[in-house]
Formats: sequence, C-alpha cells, structure tokens
Amino acid sequence: MKISTKNFGEVEISENDIITFEQPIFGFDEYTKYIVLMDDSLNGEFIWLQSVDEPDLCFVLANPDNLSEKYSPHFTEDVKSIIGEKIDEVWLVMVIADDFGQSTVNMRSPIIMNLAQRKAAQIILEDNYPLRYKLFESEKEEKK
Repeated sequence: MKISTKNFGEVEISENDIITFEQPIFGFDEYTKYIVLMDDSLNGEFIWLQSVDEPDLCFVLANPDNLSEKYSPHFTEDVKSIIGEKIDEVWLVMVIADDFGQSTVNMRSPIIMNLAQRKAAQIILEDNYPLRYKLFESEKEEKK
C-alpha cells in the first residue's frame, strides 16, 4: 500500500512495516500506527517516525547512543509488559529548534520498540533524566 508522508512524499509500505503503539505518543492518542523512515546518509543517528494515518504527523527521533552523556535507562517489568519482554530499540523524541544546533531531545520519555512483535510505546522513566537535553552541546559547555 502507498501512504503520503510529510518529508518523503509518497512511499510504498507493507503491513509488516507498520509499528503499532500499544501506549501512544503523549498528546497523540488517536494515532497508533507508524512506520520508520531512514536516510542512509545519517548512519542511524536519526530516524523519522511517520504516522500511517496522518501525513503531516511525523516525529524526528535521535539515537541515544550518540549522546555525550551516558544513557542507560532502567525499564520496569510493567514497561516491558506493554510491548513484550524484548526491547530492541530505544529512541529519543527531538524538538528541532529554528537554530538546529539548539535542538533538544527528551531523555525522560523515550520511545521503545519490540521489532519482532512490531510494537512500540512512549514511556515515562522513573530515572532522573532531563526533558530537554541539548543534543549538540559540546561536553565543555555541558559542564558549566
């Protein structure tokens, strides 16, 4: 089937490409079906989470492995029960600023995915991570 997307135009997808949010993205409860779109030139640093049902609804997600701060959230059994025991991927929702260098990620509410079951959720961690972490701030600036 074909869907319209905000940033990639019309794309061909299969049912197996669709990830269902068992716990929706906060503020977007009515949208639970998404696909992941990638730009190979970005080497897995960022992905687009595109709604299947709403072409204008697309989130840019950042790979937490690229943060200068160590990110190792603890997932409770309750969280694991939402999408299944296996959490394959963890992504952070970006807020893109007009000055791209000032863009932030939400470290407290990651998106977790179980790719085998095609399930995902946005959760609130009990860990004390910031809601707005500057993604491109240098380590020297972060320590000020």
